[in-house]
Amino acid sequence: MEHMISFTYEGMRWLRNITLSVGMLGYLSLLSGCATTDPFADLDEWKEIRSQNFMLYSNAQEQVTIDFLKEFEIFRAIALKITTIPPFEETIPVRIYLFKNPHSFAPFQLSKNTAGYFVQGKNYIALYAIPFEKNPQFPIIYHEYIHYLISKYPARIPDWFNEGLATIFETFERERDIVTFGNPQFHRWTFMKRHAKWIPMKEFLSDQVSYHGDGNRFTDAHSQAWALMHYFLFGNRTNMAKLGEYISLLNNGIDYSNVLLSAFGMTPEELIQAVKKYVARDALPYSTLKLDDIAADDRHHSRSLSEPEARQILDDLMNVVKAFQETTH
Repeated sequence: MEHMISFTYEGMRWLRNITLSVGMLGYLSLLSGCATTDPFADLDEWKEIRSQNFMLYSNAQEQVTIDFLKEFEIFRAIALKITTIPPFEETIPVRIYLFKNPHSFAPFQLSKNTAGYFVQGKNYIALYAIPFEKNPQFPIIYHEYIHYLISKYPARIPDWFNEGLATIFETFERERDIVTFGNPQFHRWTFMKRHAKWIPMKEFLSDQVSYHGDGNRFTDAHSQAWALMHYFLFGNRTNMAKLGEYISLLNNGIDYSNVLLSAFGMTPEELIQAVKKYVARDALPYSTLKLDDIAADDRHHSRSLSEPEARQILDDLMNVVKAFQETTH
């Protein structure tokens, strides 16, 4: 089901400020002044709960941990369906550390205001147990987990596609059996309408753009990736099939400009004008899905950890924190 959403500029400006302040929590700054809590206190409270694709370690109440595990399995199933990534079994389940409160999470924070984070490479998720809809870090976790899933795709995926799709998933929401996908990001939409310095599409499509670092170029790249992917996913009902053709042709060694012409009948210059016109609209579409269409495996097995086991599990995460601190000095 497709919907339209629109905003007044004043409302968008207010929401942009809020969203940017929340988003900044995900850019990891140096841990300071929060390590007074004993990271290895109450080791007897820790338990392990395993599902098909995740291994969750927690000192929270068992029902809370089960609910969080189900949410992650649902998100994974929906993400695979939307991205058309072929289903796969995790040979090593993604590890989730769910702390019962901010106090127990504090020694493992990567910045003093973060409520959670995803560690690429290790494939660890760490957060504390506040409801999904109240946790400002879930956009970051969703974003990074999409990068992880795309890395499993059996084809080369362009950087703009990878970054654009991950950015679109930042506004993923679920309420009971209804999932919202593609809700426009107020700050990115406003930025692209009013402040963006558009990167030439030839440069953009050929992945001559960096999505790392900071400054205006960083913001331009991420926002343009979001705008381009939103256009491809929601701008035209035939775009999804064409996008699949684009990726297929690209993986057959065809030059990106010829691929664009073959799949979409557009030149890079025509594409950038189409995307500019798209984001200039007063309303942008998004989609909803019913969970009846989603097959998520909610089976799980739980056990209590011995104190030595709990210490080792937490020590693994602490080593990640220490490694991060060393790289930021």
